[in-house]
Amino acid sequence: MRTRDKYDIFSDILKAAGQRNVGSTIAEVTKKASLNPEQAKELIIDMLEIGLLEFNKEKTLKTTTKGWQFVRIYENLSEFIPISSKIDHMSVGDLAR
Repeated sequence: MRTRDKYDIFSDILKAAGQRNVGSTIAEVTKKASLNPEQAKELIIDMLEIGLLEFNKEKTLKTTTKGWQFVRIYENLSEFIPISSKIDHMSVGDLAR
């Protein structure tokens, strides 16, 4: 299993918060994103500040339109990660051939 980076975790949080129409509690998001409460709190605050998440009327977390755009773009970019990691491990001579 590979280590998740911050953006992998952002995507997991956004998907967890967007699973239900009424939103998800912080505890539900924390569990679904496989985080400890301290990690979740810090990242959720960051995501609220940049507009990827919002608290709705029911006081639950909801993924915003901007949040869903992030997920879509991140998933599309993730398709290129295996290619870039192969390039990182190639020597300059390999690229010249």
